[in-house]
Amino acid sequence: MIYRPIALVIALVLAPPVLAQDAALPEWRAADDYAAAAANVDPALAMPLINGDPEATDKAWACASCHGDAGQGAETIPRLSGLSVGYIVKQLHDYKTGVRQNNNMQYVARTLTDEQMAALGAYYGALDAPPAATPSLGGDLERGRMLALEGDWNVDLPSCFTCHGPSGWGVGQAFPAIAGQNPSYIHAQLAAWKAGSRANAPLGLMQSVAAALSDDDMRAVSDYLASLPPPQRLPASR
Repeated sequence: MIYRPIALVIALVLAPPVLAQDAALPEWRAADDYAAAAANVDPALAMPLINGDPEATDKAWACASCHGDAGQGAETIPRLSGLSVGYIVKQLHDYKTGVRQNNNMQYVARTLTDEQMAALGAYYGALDAPPAATPSLGGDLERGRMLALEGDWNVDLPSCFTCHGPSGWGVGQAFPAIAGQNPSYIHAQLAAWKAGSRANAPLGLMQSVAAALSDDDMRAVSDYLASLPPPQRLPASR
């Protein structure tokens, strides 16, 4: 008999093309669709939003004022550089519609058009990620390594890298890069998944994962992931 979390992992790993057509995966399809749309948008359209545009008095504050000039984020503010385009755009849409909750981001997203959200995704998705963040939560790095690489089947917990890739650099558009991310942000999101205040993951996977984690485990895996190299671009072929 296969436990449900294991069955979900097997399905994701072995049959993503089939599942991507299933109505049960709107989050997965949406990220792909948003990435496709962003490919046709000029990332330069995002610059007034990132740096602030005094002429755009109906717009919220500049993205860089919170996320940094290089999209590096800080503390509970996520690093955006190095994330997939579709994932970034989907999160903005989720904030705008209220699917994802955060007062500041909901305020910002509600001022944006679809084209502006696509441009922001294209801009940040094209940036090189800064160096790895610094573990800061006092987590057990060895326990975090085990959870990230192996999971803990005593509590039906798959490894982080099963869905987020063997280096934690993300898979496709729907599963974001988590390596090198700010540990306080990762911890805050795990806590939100567990509490049910965030619920916009494909198949509800993150809710199931977070439910199996203690706070010590959340701190351990957050610090371990922060210590890893963030996504790196492959050199252009000649």
